[in-house]
Amino acid sequence: MMSECVALIGARVALQPMQREHLAGMIAAVDDGALWQSRLTPIATPQAMPDYIERALTGYQAGHMQPFVTTLLQSGEIVGSTRFWRIEPSNRKCEIGHTWIARSWQGSFVNPEAKYLMLRYAFEHQQRLRVQFQTDALNAQSRAALRKLGAVEEGIARNERIMPDGRVRDSVQFSIIAAEWPALRLQLEARLSALGIVPQLRIEPRSS
Repeated sequence: MMSECVALIGARVALQPMQREHLAGMIAAVDDGALWQSRLTPIATPQAMPDYIERALTGYQAGHMQPFVTTLLQSGEIVGSTRFWRIEPSNRKCEIGHTWIARSWQGSFVNPEAKYLMLRYAFEHQQRLRVQFQTDALNAQSRAALRKLGAVEEGIARNERIMPDGRVRDSVQFSIIAAEWPALRLQLEARLSALGIVPQLRIEPRSS
């Protein structure tokens, strides 16, 4: 069963359902900083981006992924990508992952507002009990960002995957559960307000 096909729209960021026509914009975004050169986060090269999109759409059709392109609301420019995946409706849980942001927009309002939109949607509209995250044990920046978000670090999955360069990766797992969300929502809204962003979420259906 496919996930909903919706756009999650905030004050300055909009998460649009990933489509094939987003290819050029996604290539431009991943080219900003040559993101595919990262050893810590597997990100598709410009040449591999068509296959990246196809695999995401296959996961969407199968019902275990809900992929988005991250866009600036005012201009429509694509500045990254993210998704819900490992979706388990029977257990009311999912994972937020495959997140990358163009170098020019890293450290800006983009990531905190995108996470706010996704978490509100997951807990308040999809009624998730648990939203989890994984990151490379070596990725100190990502681990710090998840702690700042309010996610709880649960432990390390040893030898969890083999990276494209052959390195065997340990992954750190974080989560937020439904009981924690109301307090974390207030914290995240205060953080957005400090950035001059009015916290809001508008959900708009899109054709799949």
